Amino acid sequence: MALYIKGLCKKYDNQIAVDDLSFSIEKGAVVGFLGPNGAGKSTTLKMIAGYLTPDAGEVILNGVSNQKDPIAFKKLIGYLPEANPLYGEMYVKEYFSFLAALHKISDSNQRINEVIEMTGLTPMQHKKITELSKGYKQRVGIAAAIIHQPALILLDEPTSGLDPNQLIEIRSLIQSLSKDAIVLFSTHILQEVSAICSNVIVLHQSKLVANTSIEQLTKPGKPAVRVVFEEEINPFLGDSFWSTLQYEQIDKQVLVVKSDDLSVLKKNILNYALDKGLNIQALQTQEASLEEIFKLLTH
Repeated sequence: MALYIKGLCKKYDNQIAVDDLSFSIEKGAVVGFLGPNGAGKSTTLKMIAGYLTPDAGEVILNGVSNQKDPIAFKKLIGYLPEANPLYGEMYVKEYFSFLAALHKISDSNQRINEVIEMTGLTPMQHKKITELSKGYKQRVGIAAAIIHQPALILLDEPTSGLDPNQLIEIRSLIQSLSKDAIVLFSTHILQEVSAICSNVIVLHQSKLVANTSIEQLTKPGKPAVRVVFEEEINPFLGDSFWSTLQYEQIDKQVLVVKSDDLSVLKKNILNYALDKGLNIQALQTQEASLEEIFKLLTH
């Protein structure tokens, strides 16, 4: 079981939303789909789900093409959009019965009860959807996406609106889904990615900038120090001192500087700051974190 994305493109007038995107995911993976607002995450998920038609490219899931056999392809997909579409006047269990009928699920009562239990909706199953909290509505949306046991589960901001206790339960649920399916979900909460995902895909300005495992992405490279100045450092970066160093600018006051000899590097930075009248708030050995790496990839 595998998902292949090949050369996916989408434009809105003159705006490029997704630019020649290609990647693959194997069964058993929980993949975090990251990127700043407007990077193309939701557009990509909509194209994979068949909700939007790509301008170019192809999506293949378990050997089924979204272009050659779109109906068979969509049957393999479970999709929770960012704007969770629910029938508010239906009761929770009634809604799942409706979905089971649409998907022509055999032994639907058993599957409905399984999904209700999996998503923690047992105490809410006889309530109207409109009466539920946002967190429980998210659970209903996730249950709707998995009720037909799809091969690929697409979740767009699935943990939005959940309290800390619900987050733990939904994390566990998402991880359990990967036993029988591929799970691809977008989020702005990087802690969620660290807690749930085995792999991460990062988009920036409609292009793919990273596709790797969490372990590999955060693997330490050359030793580095994180320098936090009180002043903006931009006016000083043209000095010859910085031209000899390998550094990344995190924001206007923060640099990550790499070197094989950190003790000498720290001494040189302190002497430079003293010479230029700069004040240093922090000077510490850099430990790779997903947040810092995300900033570097999407800067």
